[in-house]
Amino acid sequence: MSRLRSFYEVHPDNWLLQEGSLETQDHHKQSIRQWILREILETYNYPTTWLGNQISLVNSESIDLVVEDFFGICLSTTAGDPFFWIYICEEKELEKAENSLATILLSSNSAGLGIVTDGTEQGTKFLRRRFDSDKCEYIVDIDVYYQPDNSSSLKTNTNHNTGTSNQLITLSERAENVFFEIHSYIRDIDGFHADEALDELCKILYVKLYDEEMTKSDEAYRLQRALYGSVEEFAAVIRALYVEATEYDTRVFSLKIPAYQRSRGVFNTKLRLSSPALVKVVEALEDYDISHSDTDVKGRAFQKVINPVIRAGMGQYFTPDPVVRFMVNIAHPQISDLILDPFCGSAHFLTACLQFVRDRNRTGAEKKLHEFAFSKLHGIEKSDRMVRIAMTDMRLQGDGHSNIRCTDALLEFSNYPDLKPSSFDLILTNPPFGSLLGSDAISQIGESYLSKGRKTCPLEVLGIERSIKFLRPGGRIGIVLPDGILANRISKYVRDWLQEEAKIRAIISLPVETFSPFGANIKTSILIARKWRKIETKNQDYSIFLARIDNIGYDTSGRTKEISDFDEVAKEYEFFLAQEGW
Repeated sequence: MSRLRSFYEVHPDNWLLQEGSLETQDHHKQSIRQWILREILETYNYPTTWLGNQISLVNSESIDLVVEDFFGICLSTTAGDPFFWIYICEEKELEKAENSLATILLSSNSAGLGIVTDGTEQGTKFLRRRFDSDKCEYIVDIDVYYQPDNSSSLKTNTNHNTGTSNQLITLSERAENVFFEIHSYIRDIDGFHADEALDELCKILYVKLYDEEMTKSDEAYRLQRALYGSVEEFAAVIRALYVEATEYDTRVFSLKIPAYQRSRGVFNTKLRLSSPALVKVVEALEDYDISHSDTDVKGRAFQKVINPVIRAGMGQYFTPDPVVRFMVNIAHPQISDLILDPFCGSAHFLTACLQFVRDRNRTGAEKKLHEFAFSKLHGIEKSDRMVRIAMTDMRLQGDGHSNIRCTDALLEFSNYPDLKPSSFDLILTNPPFGSLLGSDAISQIGESYLSKGRKTCPLEVLGIERSIKFLRPGGRIGIVLPDGILANRISKYVRDWLQEEAKIRAIISLPVETFSPFGANIKTSILIARKWRKIETKNQDYSIFLARIDNIGYDTSGRTKEISDFDEVAKEYEFFLAQEGW
């Protein structure tokens, strides 16, 4: 039952009911608006101090709206972003007014709540916008506004070393589960699938980091429940701040990165969470200082969310962590290396490279480490959702996050305004495999020697060719490939081309269960190679390191084993390089 009383209960003898002229109709709507205004202030407890500022009497002429003939009330945040619209109409206009109110809500970046009324109980509808489907649904009533008492709990951006009670706290090992808990809230409240919930978590972390970074000294952080008296008001603030963050990044990075919006602007999409879910997850985060938390703690916290989600249905983007770390260890990335993963998925290779280089340059290399993290780690990924995940993970790891491009790594190079062939020192990647491209698909990609004149071509063949093209002469590559490329007679042309382009240094066989926990049962190997230098004689008489991994440290279901073969093989390969060189 709604708390909102009927206008005619309050004014039972209203003479306007008997009149029919346009003038009296307008007077009638004016009276209803004054009644609604009193109900907002008295029944729903909104502050009288909001009048004329956050509570405004509006019509289509006084404010820029997407519909004509609007007459009613608008409630806004302190920043002026509407979160609650009230549409007042005549009884005969009720259906039209309801449709118009829905249009207003759906066109807004922030508003999620509305009322349409003709003054009667039957003619009063409460509408809530569904941000996940761009539809509106009916609700019984709206919440009563409570007066925030934030005198003792308000968090401000003060000195992080003083330890006073009104500051944010860094994530600790005991709080590592907070991202996982937030992911669960999203699934429970809004019913999102695991991958959708992870996508929304990335957006929430994006706006949370923006709030922390942009709040000036001694100012209050905006993402605090204590500042707002209703769920809808707080949710509108979050949505508006998210838009502000995306616009800020676009302005800043567009000056430094050609076609930034086209290749990196993946956060330029709306938050899909309902207002209750949005407020719940931000409340769970609001006490934490994510920006200044330890990168290892943040990384582990985020991986606790990513790993189960990927196992639940996003395995095509995933390379198991033991394989990633083994490949990074034997590739031995240097702080001076320009590194690319052209099929980066969640950017696991890049974050592992960052951690590897950081661990070996802890002291005396702060400037070079900053340059490495912000300028030398690059990725390409077709899925905008995966780019958001990759950017979030890298940002939590202390990277600039702006060097992940949302595009196809197989296009003509002219599609990449800031990527050139023969540019990178190190490529680590696990290209997609298992798909056979037909002639139509082949015609849409960039120039390819290995697909030229062929009616079909495996995707992994195009992946290895493009990876080699990105690599500079003398550059190194580590790539996961299906064994068919390395052994089948039909793939001999690929091996012949590869030997002309690069010096093979190692082939390390992985067991079939490597990708089993993630839904793929295919025999794969790791290929390690160095691209021939321009003045180098392509002598094919050289030694190649061969090894077989039998124990990968987990079983077919993903359960961890105590030992694996990776460390031993890495030591043997290191000895091989010491004798043979790259």
